[in-house]
Amino acid sequence: MRIPLIESISHNTEIEKVSLLLDKLSQFSISYQPWSAFKSNCQTSFVIAHAGDAICLKFFVKEDVIKVSTYQTNGRVHKDNCVEFFIAFGAQKKYYNIELNCTGICLIGFGEGRLNRVLLNEKLIANVKTHIKINTAPLHSTTKYEWEITAILPIEVFEASNLISFHQLNGFGNFFKCGDDLPQPHFYSWNEIEAKTPDFHLPEFFGELAFD
Repeated sequence: MRIPLIESISHNTEIEKVSLLLDKLSQFSISYQPWSAFKSNCQTSFVIAHAGDAICLKFFVKEDVIKVSTYQTNGRVHKDNCVEFFIAFGAQKKYYNIELNCTGICLIGFGEGRLNRVLLNEKLIANVKTHIKINTAPLHSTTKYEWEITAILPIEVFEASNLISFHQLNGFGNFFKCGDDLPQPHFYSWNEIEAKTPDFHLPEFFGELAFD
C-alpha cells in the first residue's frame, strides 16, 4: 500500500480540514473475517495519508450496536466499537498498536509481540487529535449506525523509532475492526490473517506500507 503525502497539511492543521481532505482519497476495505465463529454484518473501510510530520487516518464504520465502556486513555478500548492500526517501520521487529474506540479514547503500545508490550505515556498520547461523527443509519440501510473517526498521529508519538519524517519511509502494518464485548463480537482485518484463534498481534501477516 502506498501512503500519499498531502503537502498542504501538518500535524497542526485543523482536524476538520484534514478529515475533509481524507474524504477525497481512495478507501481500503477491512473485510477479512479470519475466524468463522465471529461473523457479523459490520462494514469498515479506511483511508490513510501523511503530512511529513504526522500520519492521518480516517475510518468509516457501519454496524448495529454502539456500546462504550472505556473512557480512560490506554484502557480496554478493544472491547468497545474499536478500530486499530498496527505499524512497524523499516526492518524494526517491534511495532506500534494504535487502538481507538468510537469516542476517540486511545491506547498505544509498543513491543515485539502480544506479550510484554509497553504502553506509551498518557501525556504523549494526548498529542493524538481525533474527530468523531456517530449517526443513525439512513432508512433501508443494512445496519443501524454509521460512525467515522479521523485521527492525526504526530511523529513524536512514535518515540521509539527516532523518526525525522515519514517521507519515503517503508514499513509493515495492518488495520483492524473489532468489538470484543459487543453483542456480536467480531474481528476484521485489512490484510488476511491465518490463525486458529483471534489474534491481531501477528506481524508475519502485516502488509507492506510505502510512504510517498
